[in-house]
Amino acid sequence: MFKKFHIFNRTYLKNAFLLILSRKFFLKSGHIPPKNHKIPSHFFGLSITIEDLIEDPLGVVEMCRQHKVRDITILIPSNRISEFSATFLDDLIVHNIKFNLKLVIVDHEDIYMQWRELLDLTLLGYQAHIASIEIEMTNLGKQSLDIFLKIWAMTFNIARLKKIKVAGPAISSFSPFFNDMVFNLLKEKYQLPDIHTINLTNEMDTEPEAIYSNFLLPKLGKFFKLNLIKKLALIQRITEGFNIKTIYGGIELKRHEITSYTLRAIALLIASGRLNKLYLPYRNAESILFLMDRMQGMTYLGSLFNNAPFEIHHFKNDKEQMHAIWARDDKTLVPESFYHIEDIYTAKIYDSHGDIIDRIDFKITDTLIYLVWRSMDPIIFIDSPKVIDLHDTSIMPVS
Repeated sequence: MFKKFHIFNRTYLKNAFLLILSRKFFLKSGHIPPKNHKIPSHFFGLSITIEDLIEDPLGVVEMCRQHKVRDITILIPSNRISEFSATFLDDLIVHNIKFNLKLVIVDHEDIYMQWRELLDLTLLGYQAHIASIEIEMTNLGKQSLDIFLKIWAMTFNIARLKKIKVAGPAISSFSPFFNDMVFNLLKEKYQLPDIHTINLTNEMDTEPEAIYSNFLLPKLGKFFKLNLIKKLALIQRITEGFNIKTIYGGIELKRHEITSYTLRAIALLIASGRLNKLYLPYRNAESILFLMDRMQGMTYLGSLFNNAPFEIHHFKNDKEQMHAIWARDDKTLVPESFYHIEDIYTAKIYDSHGDIIDRIDFKITDTLIYLVWRSMDPIIFIDSPKVIDLHDTSIMPVS
């Protein structure tokens, strides 16, 4: 079907346009997170590398213990298979942690036999602790696709024999068109995954709320109001069309810090209601622990003041309610413009790391902050709020 595949292959483009013409793209207000859904109680997992297993296994164990993490994805790059040993898991299995073995195909080297040997040895002694086996495809070229399909077929057969779930293909471009094409290929071979996984890493370097202007064709993304939330909704529709009900997301940061864009994207991923689980990088998790501890099991009540130059996302459980809030477009805003002063003074206000902010002089910037109240407290916004931008002192009405 796609023997001569490349990104501008006629069959690929035809498949893409058929997807556009289907009803899947037409989601009313799909760029806004849907209201009133519960976040899974164990929504977060950790992504760990071979270095983490070698250098800091006890640190991984302690983070899992303190923050009630039950799932770990172990990243195994295809050019480093020989460095992985199943004995790395010994320090972790006593804590009832389940593992996802994830092969990341990073080059065109033939690693078929190496991967087969790794699976055989790991499953021999650790099968009870392996929840799934995942294959990630990092390149969209024809040769990469051929290698992926070969490795996938072997992995799929072993997993079915051992009654282990198969996950993937975790395409790093997060392209609905390419995902749809790969699913069609796997459907022909009766090798569809149990879990669809998405590599969200490339989504962390841009404003996650922004509408993508270019998507396959110039301005097509703007026409469909396509942003991170709507892409997830579209992926969910595609996977459900192949009878795949579970979607996991993963973030594998290349740098040593998490930016404000990353934190905002993670908050939106939580609010989206499209993911069953989100794996976060162990080495960068310190900045996200507040989210991990607070939001799991909460109900997402909705987004407030859509189309304003700021974002407020409302979460609630039996004990407390929380607003995750930030400004867009590099603005610095005065919270008294839309919160009553008494509500500000009854709130506990936390920065992105979970440290308390002095409520007397805090401002709303492009970095995520959290306002937390008791669950029973009524939060009433000013009837006709105005947003004051401290950078240019202009006043803009909130629609």
